[in-house]
Amino acid sequence: MVHGMDSVQMKKWTLAGLLMLSPLAALAAEASATVVAARGAVNAVSADGERALGQGDTVFVEEQVVTADRSFAVLQFVDGAKVTIRPNSAVTVEEYAFNGNDADAATLNLVEGGLRVITGAMAKTHPENYKVKTPVALMGVRGTEFSIMLCGDQICEPGQSAY
Repeated sequence: MVHGMDSVQMKKWTLAGLLMLSPLAALAAEASATVVAARGAVNAVSADGERALGQGDTVFVEEQVVTADRSFAVLQFVDGAKVTIRPNSAVTVEEYAFNGNDADAATLNLVEGGLRVITGAMAKTHPENYKVKTPVALMGVRGTEFSIMLCGDQICEPGQSAY
């Protein structure tokens, strides 16, 4: 027993400590990427609200990264993949789990704008588990580098501008 505390007080403090730590443990389990570069207004939007993102910040599963005009973000995922989110874009990390086994899975949802991906270990070892969704297509990854731009409700043709 801690000096000056009875067993009821000790139980209350122990329970309070566990309750404070449990959200942190849950967030750590859902971490998917780190912002390695950002310029301009870059935000993470989730059911818990909105927060500004900058270099060194963590992006979690089920968060949407939103960039404003003349803004961008580069995310580095746990498996080494790098995703550059272009200006005026929104990308949701719907699913991300990397442990170096068959259960690895990633699903990014390009809601609007554009992105560029340099794949990491997951796409090399389990390409069938790495997917990018858009409002008009679900794409499986079969390469090491690719870009996607949305032009309204369709994927832009080569040379076509989204703006």
